[in-house]
Amino acid sequence: MGQLGEGGSSAATITVAGLAAKGTVMQDLVIRNATLWDGTGSPARPGHTIHLHGDTVAWIGPESSPHASSLPRGAGTMTIDAAGRWLLPGLIDLHVHLTFDPRDPDFLRVATLTPVAEAAFRGAHHARLMLEAGFTGVRDMGAFGDANVAVRRAIEAGWTTGPRLATAGVFVTVRGGHADLALKQDVAVAQGIAVTGIDAVRDAVRSRAHRGADWIKVLATAGVMTGGGAPVGACLWEDDELAAAVSTATRLGRKVAAHAHGADGIRAAAEAGVATIEHVTMADTASVEAMARNRTVLVPTFSAAQSVVREARAGRLSPSSTAFALEMGPRHVASFRMAREAGVRVGFGTDIGVPGTVFGSNGGEFALMVDAGMTPEEALLSATRDAAEILGWPRAGTLAPGQWADAILVDGDPLADVSCLADLSRIHVVILGGRPVADRRPESTSA
Repeated sequence: MGQLGEGGSSAATITVAGLAAKGTVMQDLVIRNATLWDGTGSPARPGHTIHLHGDTVAWIGPESSPHASSLPRGAGTMTIDAAGRWLLPGLIDLHVHLTFDPRDPDFLRVATLTPVAEAAFRGAHHARLMLEAGFTGVRDMGAFGDANVAVRRAIEAGWTTGPRLATAGVFVTVRGGHADLALKQDVAVAQGIAVTGIDAVRDAVRSRAHRGADWIKVLATAGVMTGGGAPVGACLWEDDELAAAVSTATRLGRKVAAHAHGADGIRAAAEAGVATIEHVTMADTASVEAMARNRTVLVPTFSAAQSVVREARAGRLSPSSTAFALEMGPRHVASFRMAREAGVRVGFGTDIGVPGTVFGSNGGEFALMVDAGMTPEEALLSATRDAAEILGWPRAGTLAPGQWADAILVDGDPLADVSCLADLSRIHVVILGGRPVADRRPESTSA
């Protein structure tokens, strides 16, 4: 991949870095001759031009339009000839763990022994990798020590470069549940993240919000990576505890996401009113009907499921994690299809960060969703318009005047071959807030 800012610095050829070095603020970016897929559900439109002013989409129209010839030129303006490439809204991944180390299969050891500052630095590095892969929006679904909140604040302050980030801070579990660090008996944990009873749940939710979490993440069932004594399909929370989490979060202006593998946990979380349920690997008819009735969104995370099954078969996971992975893996696609048939809405999410996954490979989830029964357009909408609606980001997910100027320019037609979004060499340009942040062209020109 070429470095950002490579190229000449003449009046006719000025790189992004060159503009900054000359003290010129780039106010306008014009992309001409693009095939526009705007994320609204409208068909793709060839021969279109888009004008980005500051961090906002200012105008979109046909290249042949009279207005296209009057768009800004000269100093402070960058023009990109798309040469027919596809221009899409920036992609959004609703489930990642930026601060995790996917190279290490011992999740609990990494979680308990990694300093929070180190995890935050790692998260900042992973955030940049995701942005370069075309993901301009991310929801981080849990980190120890609120390291993900630190990453979000660093991005917002301009100390590091990364996507727009929503975070869940530290997840909330129950005693003996998924990610209860006390399960790691050889490591002393001063204060865990496990709660018991509705008063403790309410206090935990308030604490997460106070510490900067945008979402509240509850772990309703056991999970692959931390094992535990409970069956992976059982709901580990009482109904009143889940209800307390949702009601308290709602009072604080937050939504709740629930990790849930088994049918009991899926049903209980949906009936409690959580906004999204992650994984849904072992559903039944009653649980998906509860999701449909309560308008609960499914975030399937096929990438992680595929990775942990591969790690389990290679013998790199603990015996309990291996057993969980091999039990859930074969049922995941069937559960997804059952939910879709029940009318459950889907949001794009990968769970990148768990063992065996690779940051920047998030685009591979699209092909897995299509293999499970979605059309390429449905999969794309789940990562653009629909993901933005789930996050409550009304200016993200689509390309239209007034929207955020977040976009990607892609070599290939993703509606014909969605796998092109998994090939970083085909993510031609990534634009965040009206500025190219990943650019694989030989040079960026100013017209």
